[in-house]
Amino acid sequence: MAKRFFITKDIDVLEFESVCEWGYPKHKHNFYELTFIIKGSGQHILNESIIDYKEGDVFFLTPKDEHEFVVATPTKFGILKFTEHLFLEKANSSSSTHWRKNLDTVIFYANIIPESIIAYDKDREQLFGLYRMIKKEIENSLVYGRNVLIELFGALLIIISRNLKSSLKELPKTNVSEKEKIDSILTYVRQNFLDKERIKIKVIAEEFYMSPNYVSVFIKKHAGISIQQYVIQTKIKMAERLLKQTNLTISEIAEKTGFVDASHFNKIFKKYKGVNPSEFSVK
Repeated sequence: MAKRFFITKDIDVLEFESVCEWGYPKHKHNFYELTFIIKGSGQHILNESIIDYKEGDVFFLTPKDEHEFVVATPTKFGILKFTEHLFLEKANSSSSTHWRKNLDTVIFYANIIPESIIAYDKDREQLFGLYRMIKKEIENSLVYGRNVLIELFGALLIIISRNLKSSLKELPKTNVSEKEKIDSILTYVRQNFLDKERIKIKVIAEEFYMSPNYVSVFIKKHAGISIQQYVIQTKIKMAERLLKQTNLTISEIAEKTGFVDASHFNKIFKKYKGVNPSEFSVK
């Protein structure tokens, strides 16, 4: 079984050079990863595919994937790691609907594209430039560093989405399994949990071509909880991140995560986590 690697931050960067060996076993992650080939060549083994890599390539991996690199010539790797929570933070800080419409492209379909994700050669320089800027911001964060990081990440993801969509047009249509469908529905709920209209059963049913009477049964059967419970869990998880990684007040976090007010947020958070938000943030 492939080893699974973990991160505790919602975004991190790692850069290293491999002369003749990559240095890691074949593995999976609990996060998303962009691998930038800064120099060198060899092979990338992604799931069941073996792809030649070269300088200027960019590979995208989801938590569903397992991979390893076989180094042919000395290779410098730039690794950008991030969690789904960062997607959601950016989506909910943006007034644009672009994010909610395009997150599924990045989350679900990238793992069936084994080759470099760059479809437009002109985007290569921009992606590498944004990678370097994000790396500098993580390593030398100044005032408003989090805001800068989120905006740079947003620009990076939009360009990735543009390239992934181009690649997906050329892939054959495949049947969606029940597991993939429930994953898609739950991600849709996470993306839209602040929009009460978009997470109504009727709307979800229309989005996924299902009967409204069957949606709740399907989700309960495969996820083990109701949509309402899942929405609350999503709110709590985002609140945890904001409590740990930002200087927002309890009231501001309550508003950002869709609670009625700070009192309601305190009550629900303590019910699920066993402590008040203020106590959780100092742990």
